[in-house]
Amino acid sequence: MTTRVVALAGALTISLGAAACSKSETPTTGATGSAGSTPAATSTTTAAADAPTASEVLDKAKTNALAAMSGAFAGNVEDSGKKMAIDFKGTSDGKTADITIESAGDGKARVISVPEGIFIQGDETFWKKQNAPAKVLAAKDKFIKAPASAASMTESLSLKAFLEKAFGAVTPDQVSSDVGEETVNGIDCWVITDTKGKTEGALYVSKDKLEVVRFTGSAKSPGQLDFSKWNEDLGIKAPDASQVISLP
Repeated sequence: MTTRVVALAGALTISLGAAACSKSETPTTGATGSAGSTPAATSTTTAAADAPTASEVLDKAKTNALAAMSGAFAGNVEDSGKKMAIDFKGTSDGKTADITIESAGDGKARVISVPEGIFIQGDETFWKKQNAPAKVLAAKDKFIKAPASAASMTESLSLKAFLEKAFGAVTPDQVSSDVGEETVNGIDCWVITDTKGKTEGALYVSKDKLEVVRFTGSAKSPGQLDFSKWNEDLGIKAPDASQVISLP
């Protein structure tokens, strides 16, 4: 059961998050998950004459993202009308990750992947949906340590897997040639959008480091993912032993 939960968390993070970053399935609005509400970006202005081209912004943002050793993103995405909050911190190889996923009706779950193992924490709604045994339901806010077999699934929790799928869904011909300028969370950004405009998806990239700052999406698939902590030490650690229960 715990192995299935690890797979579920990885699949949800990768499929929903990446869909959120694709052309017309990328989210548009919404607050970040555990990071709290996100300040609105300032109004778009006409880019300076020396601004890079849209394809250059996309290419450099992709290159830098895929080369990153670690990163974080948080926000809301929508799948078939159901809103899901995602808060992700992790390394490119997936061996270290801290992921929290929450949605109405499915509950809230947190997965921590570290060299010592994979640990899963869920609320009552989440564990019931997984048909968890009574001992797990009684664990309240404690973590369950996944079996050793779950270690092979760490790749599904990787930042790189998410980014490859996300950028794989965006091609230069889907991007408008116009490049805008906005400030997001205090960061000056270049802004590129879908050919139909910002309402169908936008990518915000920092001017100084050409790092992804925000993905937003379409009216059909609303939501938002904000990125941070590129190449930083994320400080992810295993839960304290007193917060972990073992299953027979």
